Amino acid sequence: MSGFGNANANLVIIDYLVSQAQDDANDYYVGRSGETLKNMIEKVLELTMQEVYLTHAIKCKPLQSNKPSPSEWNSCKSYLFSQLEFIHPKVIVTLGKEAYAHLTNDNEENFENVRGHVIDYQNYKLVPIYHPQYLLRNPELKKITLNDLHTIKSCL
Repeated sequence: MSGFGNANANLVIIDYLVSQAQDDANDYYVGRSGETLKNMIEKVLELTMQEVYLTHAIKCKPLQSNKPSPSEWNSCKSYLFSQLEFIHPKVIVTLGKEAYAHLTNDNEENFENVRGHVIDYQNYKLVPIYHPQYLLRNPELKKITLNDLHTIKSCL
């Protein structure tokens, strides 16, 4: 799945990899996690799904497991950076520590220090947030993420 949405979007959302459910359905909004992401976009950011662009750092379901190999990332990263250059959004949101770490080449352990902050990244504003799936497993973090979404909204 290479990407979905508005090629002129002010907001690009980058997930880490394609889940099995997304791969099977060939859709981005699958299951509770997909519904959570859709609600975050529509109800908090007050954008329609047609106003954003969603993509993955790893463009296809990893072959062996949910942990892609370095070669799978290396084969996808130039495509991701080309997408960003083509769309040229105001704001990039990474979902979870893996998407953030791969995009920025920063250590995954640094995610908690940067989560929710506006980072000047190349010519963009980057805001890393918790992944919707992580929020479903840790509902006490939803309020923190709501604040992060308000930060994102203020950048748009």
